Amino acid sequence: MDRLKRFRVAFVIGIIVLLVGGAVVLFGQPGEMMLEEPAFVAIPTPAPMLSGAPVSAQRDTALFAGGVSSGEAAIGSEAAVQRLIIKNASIALEVADVLAAEQVLRQKAEALGGFVASVETDGSGEDLRATIVLRIPAEHFESVLRDAEGLASNVLRRSVSGSDVTEEYVDLEARLRNLEATNARLLDLLSRAQNVNDALMVNQALTGIQEQIERIKGRMQYLEQSAAMSTITVELLPVPPPTPIIEEDAWQPLEVARIALRNLIQLGQTLANAVIVFLVWTPAWLPLVLLAIWARRWLWQRT
Repeated sequence: MDRLKRFRVAFVIGIIVLLVGGAVVLFGQPGEMMLEEPAFVAIPTPAPMLSGAPVSAQRDTALFAGGVSSGEAAIGSEAAVQRLIIKNASIALEVADVLAAEQVLRQKAEALGGFVASVETDGSGEDLRATIVLRIPAEHFESVLRDAEGLASNVLRRSVSGSDVTEEYVDLEARLRNLEATNARLLDLLSRAQNVNDALMVNQALTGIQEQIERIKGRMQYLEQSAAMSTITVELLPVPPPTPIIEEDAWQPLEVARIALRNLIQLGQTLANAVIVFLVWTPAWLPLVLLAIWARRWLWQRT
């Protein structure tokens, strides 16, 4: 009898694992798969803001009963969840005072509830450059961008992009509901396990489901936070000085004479070095020269 009970428990666990695996593989087509879920009333949860607005409770209370397909749940979620847009901008500005512009941007971000993610400076004095990365509440994205450009005497580069992650967020919600329903079934099955082997098998399946739940919740939280706080990267460059019509000190005759004298001295040094080397090598080349002269005279006399 105990063997028959263990076989039934193992069979039920196997069916649950197969259902979960099928849901994970086919989560993009939730309408093809029906899961029996225990009747419960979903508590309204805060929906992510539109284009990064603060998360607020804007979802309608939905009643889910047994036999509701994950496809219908996904459709309901898409209707309830506001669109999530992750906004980013990158601009390069020429400003009269780099440090002053950086301070203004820092104060602007903090006043609106944002913060400075990073600051990088290069050079010093009139050649100082800075790159500041701001994290701004998404509802203030356009206004901060306009204010930053207002500090510049010239806008060298401007790039603005937005990424819509609403579809991914809705899919994650559908997967999360399926996994939480499966998790509840496994918990109930674990409470009714009658021996250690059955409990271990159920607990192993439960651990895998809970890991998937935590990963999905982490991804959803990342999408919500990324949509709530937009990123603006501002590169601050000094205004280049005006080009003079006639360059100062363009002709420097004394400098030309100095360079010519230096070259003349270098030439004299080179010739003196050659003479010294020639004299030092006299024992090597003089016998050869004398031998060549004697050979020439000998040949002359023979002819």
